[in-house]
Amino acid sequence: MPAFLRNPMAFFSLFMISLGLCLVLTSADLPRLEHHGNGDGTLNFLVVGDWGRRGLFNQSEVALQMGRTGKKLDINFVISTGDNFYDDGLTSVSDNAFKESFTKIYTAKSLQKQWYSVLGNHDYRGNVEAQLNPVLRKIDSRWLCLRSFLLNAEVAEFFFVDTTPMVDMYFTDPEDHTYDWKGLGNRKRYIAKLLKDVELALKESTAKWKIVVGHHAIRSIAHHGDTIELVNQLLPILQANNVDFYMNGHDHCLQHISDNVSNIQFLTSGGGSKAWRGDVHGLNRHDTDKMARISSSVTRGILWKSRLLSINQSSFYSLRGLCLTSFKDHPPVTCEEKIPGRIPKVSSSVEVQRFKHPANNDGTLSFLVVGDWGRRGLYNQSEVALQMGRIGEKLDINFVISTGDNFYDNGLTGVKDPAFEESFTKIYTAKSLQKQWYSVLGNHDYRGNAEAQLDPILRKIDSRWLCLRSFLLNAEVAEFFFVDTTPMIDKYFTNPKHHIYDWKGVGCRKGYIAKLLKDVKLALMESTAKWKIVVGHHAIRSVGHHGDTIELVNQLLPILQANNVDFYMNGHDHCLQHIGDTASNIQFLTSGAGSKAWRGTVQGLNQEGTQFFYNGQGFMSVQLSPNDAKIGFYDVFGASLHEWIISKQFYTNM
Repeated sequence: MPAFLRNPMAFFSLFMISLGLCLVLTSADLPRLEHHGNGDGTLNFLVVGDWGRRGLFNQSEVALQMGRTGKKLDINFVISTGDNFYDDGLTSVSDNAFKESFTKIYTAKSLQKQWYSVLGNHDYRGNVEAQLNPVLRKIDSRWLCLRSFLLNAEVAEFFFVDTTPMVDMYFTDPEDHTYDWKGLGNRKRYIAKLLKDVELALKESTAKWKIVVGHHAIRSIAHHGDTIELVNQLLPILQANNVDFYMNGHDHCLQHISDNVSNIQFLTSGGGSKAWRGDVHGLNRHDTDKMARISSSVTRGILWKSRLLSINQSSFYSLRGLCLTSFKDHPPVTCEEKIPGRIPKVSSSVEVQRFKHPANNDGTLSFLVVGDWGRRGLYNQSEVALQMGRIGEKLDINFVISTGDNFYDNGLTGVKDPAFEESFTKIYTAKSLQKQWYSVLGNHDYRGNAEAQLDPILRKIDSRWLCLRSFLLNAEVAEFFFVDTTPMIDKYFTNPKHHIYDWKGVGCRKGYIAKLLKDVKLALMESTAKWKIVVGHHAIRSVGHHGDTIELVNQLLPILQANNVDFYMNGHDHCLQHIGDTASNIQFLTSGAGSKAWRGTVQGLNQEGTQFFYNGQGFMSVQLSPNDAKIGFYDVFGASLHEWIISKQFYTNM
C-alpha cells in the first residue's frame, strides 16, 4: 500500500486538490477550505440537520422545499448540522444508505452544490470514518464531511466543530449504544486541542461574519435543552471572539435564541426529517426569540437559509415552503439597565409584520374596539359581548380591535389554557363578531405566558384570533399601527410588586424600545393612508384611574404628532373616554371597559381637551370613509353614550 494511503490526511489533501477544492492548514492546525462568494460580496446558503432517513418522516418533502428555496435564492452551498444517517450512521463507504438518504433525495438542480457537513451523535454510532472518507466524493461529489474544519467564504468564515466527543453522557452513560471513537485517541487531549484550535482560528479571523457550526445546541428550549459541556467550554470562546452565529441541529426543531451577554445568535436547524417530539425544555427560556413548535398542528419547520452581506437576513421555512419567521441582524444596542429576575441581552431587533384587510367596495371601513375584557364572561363581559354583536350586525363591521389585557388576571398559562376559549371563543359568539380580531398585549397579559397569546396554534382553536407584540395593518382607507406599550412602562421593571412579568422575547429593554419607536416612526412616515391610527394598550392621555402615561407622552406622542396621526386608541383604564390633543389633531380614544369597570376614581391632574368620559362598561365603534370618521361609544345595554363625526377638514360634535 502506498504511504499516502496509510495517512488519511495526506490522502484527503491530495484528493481535494485533484477535485479543485483548495485546502490549506492554518496555524490553528485545522483543515481550511475556500469557497468563493458571489461577485457582489453576498453569500446564500441553506442549513438543514438530522435528516438521513431514506426519504421517510417527511425528509423527501423537506428536500423538495429546499430545492425550491435554493433555486429562488441561487444558493452557494448547503450546510448539514449532523446526524446525517439514521439510526446508526453508515456501516461503511459501501452502505446503500448514503445514496438512499442523500444522493437520491436531494435531487433538485439548486442543491447540486457543495454540502459541508459535521458529524452528529447518531453518526458516531456507526462507522464514523466512513462519512469522513473521500471515497464518498467518488459516489457523490457534493459530499464533504470532516470532524472539524474551517471554511473561508470571503464575507464569512465558518468554523465547523466536532461537538459529539465533548458530551459526557456518550461516554459515561451510552445506554445500549456503541460509539465509534477510533480516531479520537485520548478524549481529554482531543477536546483540549480542538478548543485551542478553534480559539486560535477565531482570533486570527478577519471575516465580516464569524459563524460556528456544530451538531449539539449550546442553547435550546427543546427536548435536549442546553448542552452544559458546550456552555462551559465552547461558549466562552465564542463570546470572547465576537462570533455572530452558532448553528446546530440535534433538537428536531427550528429555533432562534439570543445570547444574554453577547451578540451571538443561537440557530437550531434540526428538523430535516423526523420531528414532532412534543416536549419543550423549560429550564432556560430567557431570550428565546422564535421556536418553530414541535406540534404538527402548528408548523412543520425544517430548514434555515441565510443571506449574508453588510446586513444579515435569515429565515426559517416549513416543509410546505412557508416562511415561518425572518429576522435581520441589526447593530448591537448596549444594554445598561438590569431587569429584575432577568439577564439583559446586548442586542435587540423588533420585526414589525404587515397585514392587509380589504375595505368595503365603496371605500368605507367599520370596526369595533374593546379592551380589558377576558374574565370568562363575568363582570358583565357577556353582556358587553351581546351588545357588541348587535352593533356589529347593524354596522356590518369588517373586524374587531382588542386594546389588550385580553385574559385576566395573569394572561394565559400556555396555548392549552382553557381561559382562551372560556373568555374569548365562548363569549363573542354573535355572527357579526365572527370576523378577524386584531389584538395587542396588555400588562396583565405579560403576567402570564406572553408568547402563548402570540402562538399561531391559537388560530387552530379559533381562526379569528391574531395577536402580535407590534404590527401594521393596511385596510386601504386606513392604516393601523399596533404598538407594544407594556415594555415601555418603567414601573413594571422597577416596582413590579408581587407580579412576575414574562419579558422573554423583549431582551434588552432599552434596545427593544429604541427599535420599536424607530420602526413606528419610519412606518408612519412612509404611510400614504387617508387615516393613520395607532393602537396600544396604555393611554397616552387619560383622566381615568391611571392618568396620563408619562413614558408614552415623552417617547411616543412626539412621533405621532410629527406624522399626522389621526387617532390613538387604547385600553388599560376601565372606562370609555375621548380627549383631543391640544397641540395636534390627534384624538385619544380609550376603550378599556370590556368587563370589570366602575372603579370610581378620576385623575384630575390634566383634564385639558376632555370631550367625554364614562366610568362604566362598554365599547367603541368606528366608521371610516375617505372624508369622514364617525366614532361612537356604547354602554353595557347598547345605549349610545357619545357620538361624533370627525372630518379631515374640521370637527363636528353631535
